[in-house]
Amino acid sequence: MKVRLTRQRMAAVVATAGLAATATLPGALAPSQAAPPEQAAEACPEAFPVADLAADQPVTGLTVSKGTTPDGFTGTVLGVLDDGIAPDLDMIMVRLTSPEIDRVGGIWAGMSGSPVYAADGRLIGAVAYGLALGPSPVAGVTPAADMQKLLTAPPTARPSVAKRIEIPQDIKSELVSSGDATASQAEDGLQRLPIPLAVSGAVSSKRLAQMNKILGLSGMRAFRGGTASGTPSAEPIVAGGNLAGSLSYGDFSAVGTGTATMVCGGEVVAFGHPFIWSGKSTLTMHGASALYVQEDPTLFPFKVSNATGPVGVIDQDRLAGIKGVLGAGPATVPIVTKVTLADGTSRVGRTRVSVPAFLPDAAAISQLVGQDRLFDQIGPGSAVLRFSVTGETKAGEPFTLSRANRFDSAWDISFTSIFELANAVFSIQDNEFTDVTFTGINVSVNMSEERRNRIAQKVQIWNGTAWKTLTDESVVRARPGGWVKLRTVLTTYRNARPAKYLVQNIKLPGTLRPGSGGSLSVRAAAGGEGEEFADPGGTGTVTSFPKLIESLANAPRNDQLLTSIDIFNEGGEEEPDCRGCRIAAPGEFHKEILAQIYEVVRGSHFFELRIIK
Repeated sequence: MKVRLTRQRMAAVVATAGLAATATLPGALAPSQAAPPEQAAEACPEAFPVADLAADQPVTGLTVSKGTTPDGFTGTVLGVLDDGIAPDLDMIMVRLTSPEIDRVGGIWAGMSGSPVYAADGRLIGAVAYGLALGPSPVAGVTPAADMQKLLTAPPTARPSVAKRIEIPQDIKSELVSSGDATASQAEDGLQRLPIPLAVSGAVSSKRLAQMNKILGLSGMRAFRGGTASGTPSAEPIVAGGNLAGSLSYGDFSAVGTGTATMVCGGEVVAFGHPFIWSGKSTLTMHGASALYVQEDPTLFPFKVSNATGPVGVIDQDRLAGIKGVLGAGPATVPIVTKVTLADGTSRVGRTRVSVPAFLPDAAAISQLVGQDRLFDQIGPGSAVLRFSVTGETKAGEPFTLSRANRFDSAWDISFTSIFELANAVFSIQDNEFTDVTFTGINVSVNMSEERRNRIAQKVQIWNGTAWKTLTDESVVRARPGGWVKLRTVLTTYRNARPAKYLVQNIKLPGTLRPGSGGSLSVRAAAGGEGEEFADPGGTGTVTSFPKLIESLANAPRNDQLLTSIDIFNEGGEEEPDCRGCRIAAPGEFHKEILAQIYEVVRGSHFFELRIIK
């Protein structure tokens, strides 16, 4: 599988702004820059000093379990873990209770950011961590003073953080004896509360698992959710209320929901831990409406919610939390996907992506969502894909990649056909020549339940009187200046359709010496079985950004058959194969013929070739 999954890419996310938003398909999204209604300015709450906290000190807090209105919870302080989150970043441990916390067995994914207050109203911090094994009322709280630093001077370095935070022995014993944790929970320590990530378009558990594998995001609890609208929300963001961040929204929405900790004027601080820990960020900030909290006796319970429209941009994604600015959302890249079935039925889907590093994966999943919605099955079929990717280089020079290809699958044509676009976007994004800004991705897919593929079943050679079938042991013999006449027999599965015959004539130069040898091959141009995860490939020898775009546009297609002959005079050394660009030395011969089959072609054949007198 050649697609480059985002587990590697997202680890190096450094989101950038300034992405213009254009699209050319009918019904394309207009740029989304409208701002939500202004909400009343609030002063930042005063932070309660961590040093002044005492064991058994009472606390109160706010969070949402249903709808948008925060509910109260109460609790007590268990203690403070010095440097518990990271060097110079303490963790406050608290025991919490409320009717909903008690109902589901403990704190839940989605409570991240829930503000915790002292009796005098000062802000202690935000719920952000929980016991690693199963639900529990015990929470780790990120101190408010450290979260408020996000409003002024966010850190530039990324400190090391333990995946599990160990609990001191005295607190372990207290948790076990009080029944707030099992011995294994206490021993395994605390971890960051997962972010409930609502993924729209996952039509089944299989699709959700496939999408989750492509996304490769750690610290998330993915579930099938609804789409997030691009219409700005009128619902105000309040401390203790829902707050969401999206990687993309629209047809394919990937939205993580937590809780706002504090609203300071036109800025919001939330979560108490990172979203994707990108540092500077261009996540779109949303409100959300909670449906319910789903119980889970083995992992964390989690909040199920619907994201509302954009309310601003999340511009900091740090260890102590996320910080957003209320107002207009970030610039986004529109992905417009049109899917058409054999009977003419069509649908246009629209997605906006605000995090550049997420764009390749969003392109693949947006295509998958659109195809699943209209094709309406996980099953065999064929597809013709056309796409264009537009943008401009750092120097302001516009570029357009236009590409077409065919796909065929015996199992799942919708999933089979989505990776070529993703890999093309990633190749442009990761190029070695220039920074790029994407301005739009347009996708058009024609799908059919009919299989459209051919198998290069056998290769025959004309011996002067008849066609002779070549075998793996065959040696093709030819004379200097002579012709090699080939016929490839292209069949279908179970011979469902009549065979096709591809005849090719290749003339050899008269300068070749008898006794020299080489190879003859007939193979699927895109790699035979590799068409299921086709990679535009061929980019390793390009010398400029325009050449990269050209290479991606003209890469071998799944419906092409490549016949090649390489001959080296006796004693010569073969140079590394560089299809389409190798320059043969004097006395050598290199010939390629690329044939268009107009159906996905599979199979490969290789033969020895000798020059005779």
